[in-house]
Amino acid sequence: MNNSKRWIFLLIVMSFIIYSVTVQAANSTLNNGNLPTRIVEVANNGQSRLPANKLLLPDWNRISLDQLPGISQSGAINGSYYSQTLGYDLSRTWTVGMTPDEYLKLGDISEALQAEKFSLQAIGDITSTDLNKIALSEFPLIAAQTLSHLAQVVPQLAQTPVKDIQPVVALLKTQRIEALNLTLAQVLTQYEVGNIKLGEIDLSKFSLTSIPNLETVAIQDLTNWMNSFVKNIPGLGQVPLGLMPNPINEIGNLVMRIDAVYGIAENRRNNTISGSDVQGFSVPCTQTDCTYVELDNLENVGASDRSSLEGKQWISGKYQEVEGGWGILKAVNNGQEPTGRLPFGKAFKVVVMETDETTDTVDTALYFRFCAWRMGCTPYFIGPIPFFSYKVNALMFVGNLENGNEQSINTTSTPTGAKREARSNPNQNSTTSQINPCTFTSANRSIISQSFYGVNLPLLGNAIAEIESAGSGDYKAVGVHTCADGGLNCGRGLGRYQFMSYNPYAVRLIAAKPGGEEFLNQVRQGYQPTEAELFEFFPPADQDRAFMTDIANKIQVTQGEIDPITGQSFTGGRLIERVAQKHFGGDNSKVDASSSDVFGRLSLKDYGQTALTLYGNNNSDNGTLTCIPSLTSRYMSDAQNIGN
Repeated sequence: MNNSKRWIFLLIVMSFIIYSVTVQAANSTLNNGNLPTRIVEVANNGQSRLPANKLLLPDWNRISLDQLPGISQSGAINGSYYSQTLGYDLSRTWTVGMTPDEYLKLGDISEALQAEKFSLQAIGDITSTDLNKIALSEFPLIAAQTLSHLAQVVPQLAQTPVKDIQPVVALLKTQRIEALNLTLAQVLTQYEVGNIKLGEIDLSKFSLTSIPNLETVAIQDLTNWMNSFVKNIPGLGQVPLGLMPNPINEIGNLVMRIDAVYGIAENRRNNTISGSDVQGFSVPCTQTDCTYVELDNLENVGASDRSSLEGKQWISGKYQEVEGGWGILKAVNNGQEPTGRLPFGKAFKVVVMETDETTDTVDTALYFRFCAWRMGCTPYFIGPIPFFSYKVNALMFVGNLENGNEQSINTTSTPTGAKREARSNPNQNSTTSQINPCTFTSANRSIISQSFYGVNLPLLGNAIAEIESAGSGDYKAVGVHTCADGGLNCGRGLGRYQFMSYNPYAVRLIAAKPGGEEFLNQVRQGYQPTEAELFEFFPPADQDRAFMTDIANKIQVTQGEIDPITGQSFTGGRLIERVAQKHFGGDNSKVDASSSDVFGRLSLKDYGQTALTLYGNNNSDNGTLTCIPSLTSRYMSDAQNIGN
């Protein structure tokens, strides 16, 4: 097979095995990177007859406001009325591609995250920020502080000699005051300078630490803190949301399975779990355009075993809106927000967006809100920020379904009038940004029928994973350092399939990430990566993508080879055995050899036979875990380059 045919073949293979449709943005203004994720074992707790399932969730301990994807729509608010009457500037403008730290203020996230409780030192400790290297001008909030207020809130500052507070020395010079040997308290007593603000001097000449102990002051102790944008608090935009004073985490523990997706032609849906914190979270869709996701509990054994969780409907917020907001800001956006849920708390709303009945997929998004501190919040209408994409049978975190939270006021949702957009061809660039989480499912439906040359790719993947990483970390597993090919290739097995770090498919995906080349070099030299580093450079979606591309290529090549045992081409069980042997020992390994790895656990022959046995067991197990990301334009290019 020549090079051009080979890469075309790889693209056809990956298109054939696509299970989770996830499209990355081609628009350079959008954040098209993957969110850090974590895998959670979902205990059945009596809900299911199936084995434990695995759920992919955002890893909020590694996701900050500046790491969330860019917003997909521009907008603006004229807040002059609020500025004049309340002294709170609600005027905002946001454009496509901006991240939340650029348009959210501390007052917006106070109730949800309480970020104002941080001091600059606390933020620096979390983000490893050197405050000595940050100019005072990069902390615009300090410009609004008067000398009198600073003397009150900064520990020991009033008793500090002015000569040791260089910005104050400069500020007093503008008033023609020389008082180097006086303390700040003495200066405030002897001169009428208490109301002078630091913004009257050039703050770029001084570091944050030039005002002793300023870094220890809680942000909420500074005047007008609620009007400060997150981006204007040094380091705050990089603080993981799971490490905020009021951290983001899962509210409740209910996980449901996506049973089906339905499009815009649907109407009159009453068994809903979507809505708002104003109308409740079971707002019916009684008119038209009731696009929705139908959710079931995890039992997945059919209508014969029904429960109160069967057939719940999460209505699309792209097509239906509900009442939202409270206080003086309730009327903003006509008091409307997309219908959805708050599974991660009040910082943002999770909204079902577009469904695709032809591919059994659904996209979700996040929406934020603006708040006037203690006076009210707008509806959640600042978005969409692309979030996760799912496929039928995937597990979806729903959160709390306690009766008290799900009661709906006697109202209904209202159609937004949005038009359905043609979904992008996954082999073309898309103008819509979507996060590319690997979709997990209890695979007892269409996934079982996906095969290539008679080999069920997901089941073979599960069989190999059971040998390689079961009980040792699954996607988190890191193997021992070893060298192959006469010392030319050194590295470690990484993740669920113990994919060698020097494998060209893994190298291509890892090297494409910032810092990826350095990571590969370190692993090559013997470094053992942490779980966080593994998920940063080789996350579950990439592990599956690399493995499935590699294993499909091995199948295609091996089926054309002659089995020295039978004298015939490799087919059926022998094809599975030989492909597994190649994964274990390399493409040039001897058929059914007695050689083994550094552990000496299994010979090549034993490995192939074990993989075949597990493959057969999985084929009869309806609880198989599968995860096959789609091939995006970026990885089409990767496949072509590798093929060449």
